[in-house]
Amino acid sequence: MKKSTLPVVEVSGKPYELGRAAGKKCAQKAVVYKKSISESVLYYTGQSWDKAIRRAKLYLPFAEEFCPDYVEELRGYAEGSKLPFDEVFTFCCHELLSPQGFKGCTDIVVNGDITEDGHVLAAHNEDWSGDALATVVLLHAKPAGKPEFFTTSYAGILPSCGMNSAGISLTGNALSPNDVRLGIPKIFPVRKVMEARRIGEALEWAAPDERASSYNNIVTDRNGEIYSLEGSATDCARIYGIDGYLVHTNHYTAPKMEKFEAEPNAMSCSIFRFNRALRLIERQLGTVTVESMKSILRDHVNRPGSICRHAEPGKHSLDVSETIFSIIYDLTDLEAHVLKGKPCAGEYETFSLKG
Repeated sequence: MKKSTLPVVEVSGKPYELGRAAGKKCAQKAVVYKKSISESVLYYTGQSWDKAIRRAKLYLPFAEEFCPDYVEELRGYAEGSKLPFDEVFTFCCHELLSPQGFKGCTDIVVNGDITEDGHVLAAHNEDWSGDALATVVLLHAKPAGKPEFFTTSYAGILPSCGMNSAGISLTGNALSPNDVRLGIPKIFPVRKVMEARRIGEALEWAAPDERASSYNNIVTDRNGEIYSLEGSATDCARIYGIDGYLVHTNHYTAPKMEKFEAEPNAMSCSIFRFNRALRLIERQLGTVTVESMKSILRDHVNRPGSICRHAEPGKHSLDVSETIFSIIYDLTDLEAHVLKGKPCAGEYETFSLKG
């Protein structure tokens, strides 16, 4: 198999400068992403793109209060990409405007208690529409006065997961809570955590009180502290990786959060991937390595609904969910092992945040 990696986009500077550089370098991807998001909103809700923009504006005051620097990045991105700011901001709200759709992503996080070499590893398979892969880059950002970071980023502006030079990572999974409200768009905590210098900051920022909704945000640090924040808009379960490992997919696992599951009868694929990944990592306790984690991310039991997920034949293109990239963060060595496409079809390439 050949190495297959995402395009790398390097940006630096103050928020506006950082965003402008990303927008300029990813301008074509931004146009493709706009088309994808507008079609998704129309397909799932019947709403026009203009109506989506009007609705997204309601979330802007919450975003500006929580993370004004990211809003400034978005303004810079709008200039660089030559798209209106209102459209760029709507990108950040599309999962609130159209909460149905893709349910995917499998995460496995382990610390030095169970790895062979004592390293802390955070692994993530991203499951989404195959068409979206054309928009994804590995963003390598050097913000002025803040930690350097990698994120896998849609169109160079919407982070999926990331790791920073302070040894903090955020990975995670989409959830389907039934209490979505006006508030902080759920992509904003993901971006804000990339500024954290310690685990306490990351935990605080990953689940802000005024959030509109939430992913399951998994926060890990290089000391081996692992937390899964199963959030909805109004509640959150903070699950600690007490045994040195943690697995999560796309359903609530904490009993107190089960009442927030919007589609409890549509979770069979998520439940399978969760139990399969848990079983596979427990086989490796004490011997886990980057290479052994890759073997789990490539697992095909229950294909197409496997950990390495494949498109289900016969579905509408907007209903398809498949693994479009895979990443393993080594928080000990500050390395990102990145693969474009399905883990079964390529080799990972390694990038470092060390000098």
